[in-house]
Amino acid sequence: MDVTTEAGAPTWVVIDAETTGLSPKEHRVVELAVVVLDERGNSMGEAATLVNPGVDIGPADGHGIRNEDVLDAPRFDELAGWLVEWLKGKVLVGHNLLFTSAFLDEEFRRAGIEMPHVPAICTMTNAPRYLPSLPGRTLEQCCAAAGVPLEGPRSALTNARAAGGLFGTFLAQRPTLPSPWVQYIERARRMSWPRIPMQDFQMAPRAEEEWEAPDPEQTAIVSPEMARMAAAYAGLSGASDADVKAPNPEVDSEFVAEVVEEAPRSPEESGPVSAYLGALDNAVSDRVLSFTEAIHLKDLAGALAIFEAEQNDAHRQYVRTLAATAWADKQVTDEERDDLVAVGKLLDLTHTEVDALIEDTKPDAVGGSAPAAGSSSAASSEYEAGWYPDPYGQPGLRWYDGENWTHHTHAS
Repeated sequence: MDVTTEAGAPTWVVIDAETTGLSPKEHRVVELAVVVLDERGNSMGEAATLVNPGVDIGPADGHGIRNEDVLDAPRFDELAGWLVEWLKGKVLVGHNLLFTSAFLDEEFRRAGIEMPHVPAICTMTNAPRYLPSLPGRTLEQCCAAAGVPLEGPRSALTNARAAGGLFGTFLAQRPTLPSPWVQYIERARRMSWPRIPMQDFQMAPRAEEEWEAPDPEQTAIVSPEMARMAAAYAGLSGASDADVKAPNPEVDSEFVAEVVEEAPRSPEESGPVSAYLGALDNAVSDRVLSFTEAIHLKDLAGALAIFEAEQNDAHRQYVRTLAATAWADKQVTDEERDDLVAVGKLLDLTHTEVDALIEDTKPDAVGGSAPAAGSSSAASSEYEAGWYPDPYGQPGLRWYDGENWTHHTHAS
């Protein structure tokens, strides 16, 4: 279980985790994977194991792991010393790393260990610098834009390998490492870690057979009852049936996943907000945004030090971006509107607010019909270069050069 050192010096360690939910306080890590890279981003060793959280892990639809899969897996406190051996002396790398590290902090805390403030690089928040035409923030989008394969069934190791490959493309774009990253390397190698006794445990790799997710066509985004409960939790006084309208059972649930995949990220997103919205992408794109997930988003915002006002702004911006993307085919059908209302409701937005966002993002006559950022239509010759209503929800207009949205803006 030692880190291999085939060549070079182990410098970066890519980490990914599968969790039972969105709340670092309420949920647990159920799978961990690490990939060690040398200075140039070449893989030097990797490992992965399921983790027994000691509690019921709930439905497997998000991660494909069942309770029986983790019965003989090690607990986090048993593998903590082993994990530290992989982490210490290296810079931590990961996709949506703030989300992962929030869970690791809580797991180490439960084990009675205070995790040091490790130098870290998030491939999600750094991606726009190296992939300027990147439409969104998901690992799939980033890897596709960078030409990095993301192969294999969903697992922590699959994601860690892909994030490591993505990070390697960032390193290759500069003849020398960016100066802040050089400082990270030096600091990581000098950092002191707590001494944690190594315990013997049996690794529990994920079963090789690929797990099949439930048919998304048979899964509603949210039931009327759950929407009503979410509205009550959010403190929406006097919420009526219309206020918590659920999607029509006939809604094509693929729509939500497709819109999330195509929706752009706002250039103004802070690191914590990007991490929060990245987790929200995953929660929404599996076509199931449940009442409990809506509650646990509040816990996640707290763990990322996002205040309520900033969280509310992020929710409005998120639904606004989904709405703008939904207009890519120049229409938002009643069924699509119902889906957007359902997503908005669990983000504490009333149907009236969502309708206003849908109307506000409707392409108008200013500069012609705006291509939706991040959509395949944006690269079509159907759209000419020009000034369009900002697809990221910012005031004013943004320049579209015929292929990509640029950073050039001006007031309308």
